[in-house]
Amino acid sequence: MEDSGQPQWRFRRMMPSEINQDPVQGEFFTSASDLPERFVRETLQNSLDARRGNQRVHVRFTFSGNHNACPPDTSTRYVSGLAPHIQAVPSSGAAERDALEEALSRLSGPMPWVAVEDFGTTGLDGDIKANDPKEQDNDFWGFFRSIGISPKGEDAGGSWGLGKWVFPDASMINAYLGATRRVGEDRTLLMGMAVLRTHTLNGMKHPPYGYFAAEGGTQDDEWLPLPIDSQDAPDFVKQTVIDFGLDRLKSPGLSVIVPYPKKELTPGSIARSIITQYFLPVVRGDLTVEIQAPGERTRTISAETIGNEVVDIEMPPTDDAHDEESPESLAGVIQLAKWTMQLDDRAHVTLQVPTRSNDPLDLLDLENLRERYERGERMAFKIETQVRQRNSTERTPTSFCLYLERADNLTSGHDYFVRGHLSIPRMDHIKRYKARALVVVDGKSDLGHLLRDSEGPAHVLWDPHAQRLKDRWIGGYQRVQDVRRSAVPILQRLTERPDEQQFDALADLFPADPADIRGRVKSGRRGGHPPPPPPSPPPPPIFTVNRTESGFHVTAQQRHELIGSDWTLRFAYDVVRGNAFSVFDQGARQGVPDFVVQSGKVEVCARSARVDPIADNAVRFRVLDGDFRLDVTGLDYRDMIVDIRRIETSDDTIR
Repeated sequence: MEDSGQPQWRFRRMMPSEINQDPVQGEFFTSASDLPERFVRETLQNSLDARRGNQRVHVRFTFSGNHNACPPDTSTRYVSGLAPHIQAVPSSGAAERDALEEALSRLSGPMPWVAVEDFGTTGLDGDIKANDPKEQDNDFWGFFRSIGISPKGEDAGGSWGLGKWVFPDASMINAYLGATRRVGEDRTLLMGMAVLRTHTLNGMKHPPYGYFAAEGGTQDDEWLPLPIDSQDAPDFVKQTVIDFGLDRLKSPGLSVIVPYPKKELTPGSIARSIITQYFLPVVRGDLTVEIQAPGERTRTISAETIGNEVVDIEMPPTDDAHDEESPESLAGVIQLAKWTMQLDDRAHVTLQVPTRSNDPLDLLDLENLRERYERGERMAFKIETQVRQRNSTERTPTSFCLYLERADNLTSGHDYFVRGHLSIPRMDHIKRYKARALVVVDGKSDLGHLLRDSEGPAHVLWDPHAQRLKDRWIGGYQRVQDVRRSAVPILQRLTERPDEQQFDALADLFPADPADIRGRVKSGRRGGHPPPPPPSPPPPPIFTVNRTESGFHVTAQQRHELIGSDWTLRFAYDVVRGNAFSVFDQGARQGVPDFVVQSGKVEVCARSARVDPIADNAVRFRVLDGDFRLDVTGLDYRDMIVDIRRIETSDDTIR
């Protein structure tokens, strides 16, 4: 036990029976290029979840830089007791050891910092002395006393309880401070948390988690860290507010201080992350963000200024850059989002989710819609569907909105997805169209709850295979696909020629041959000429190709006859016009293939076969036994064209 009579960092002593366990949320004392995105995603999500009524949420990021860094005699107040524990942390490699040494060297010098403050929010509500295994709606408990358990309700943006990891991760010393003032209270509460590794100091073993808390003289087995209360320690709290330039003595809300921030956090990277991830609540007027740093202009990102701010955003390194996050692309989706604010329900074309057996697009005036699309008009759709919770016998009607516009200036199409306030970035299904799509789902709807359960802790993808989705929803896999791919069937119909029917527009993976369907359509010929004789039946297939959850598998029909034969397998995403393989090759020549086999994401696994990759989308294989099978995994949910050809000589290549 550590006790100096004033607030300081303290790690309790572990009992002999406790399991040794390190946090698994991230790397320790290391950097990552996506840190600004994660930092912004978590801070703004927390603030919007704590919104007070219908007030506009205002968030301020303040960088001290070297100019406003706390001098050593001041920073000592906020790191007292922490250095010995950091020094005792075992490193897992050279990079982490170097980072630890650098962190320790910083503790003796000035302390730069980043502060994030929100206004128009409730602050961290809840009983500050509670610490049950599950404290529902206790935000103070969720912020300081839980890892992997969230107190948030169903309508919250996040629900994993892991997002707060980003705050220590953003600090070179893996620590942060939080000051909160709650609605209806005349006090400010200050507390800090550090996340290290299980470590031994002076012969005593300590857990990874330590606290900067009010002085307490209790033994470790009875100790509950409590915040420093401005009513009990007014001078200390007031001085903290002054040292970090906070506005937390009167206004409700939360202020988070990150000491010794990592180099990836810059005003420019924060601005870019705000615009890419939260453009919709900004455009709606629900959120404004201010970024301050010495020697730089103050950035204000609001509904009125976002159009100007997007022009100056800082792009990530070239290998991380995405065209949909370029200033030009973002400016386009921001304009599309602003247009949606002018619409009411009557401006939306309402339809059911298309299925293979029921295409509601046929009920629409497609010719008129095509003409509008070709003219470059923006289009709004309200798409209706149903969801069913696993503990319910009833399906609940729900809907989402899709907004489309033709965008000839794009090198490839982009779709943007927003659940509630949060953009979900890592999905793109309309690359082959020069179009822009914005899918908006009400975060408080049952569909919003379903999609939230398909997200991981980082909230960057709607995964139809997510375990929480399977546990809580019936038919969740299909609902996720319906929303993710909602723009595809509509764009297929809008871009087809008026006199051309798309027979395979809604095929799952391997569309039926349109010629077979056309053969059943009456030709309309007149006269007495007899019809031509029916063609000879085709030979039985050599291979069978079937869809799987993330790709397809190939098996042999003529099993033993194929042993020792060599084949090529190539595959590509289907396209509306042109040759799918030519389109794939064009993307590969430009350095942006749709996928690369054996890359770690798209894999070809074999049973009773020898497989060798020969192109980004092709392999050569030899059948070794009658139970031959190839499995291709890691693909998305677009229709797939598969081509298998026999190699007659060793010189044969894919044509």
